[in-house]
Amino acid sequence: MERFGIVSHEVISDPKLSLIAKAVYSVYCIHANKSRTCFPNNSTVADMLNVGYSTVSRGIKELKDAKYIKREGKIIRLLK
Repeated sequence: MERFGIVSHEVISDPKLSLIAKAVYSVYCIHANKSRTCFPNNSTVADMLNVGYSTVSRGIKELKDAKYIKREGKIIRLLK
């Protein structure tokens, strides 16, 4: 099955975000539904990006601090 996602230009072009944060956001976008929510766990994201779990956690923190995502339990809501 082929997957694709729509990634916000605002997020990808944000110079304050690291490359890993942008990559994590991109993975969330390919998992997101029409209401821009998704629920991949950190291990899934780490496997897709071929990075460690803690690296994904740092990317998530950056995205949350920049208000690009919001975590609601296990659900990730894309805000941009």
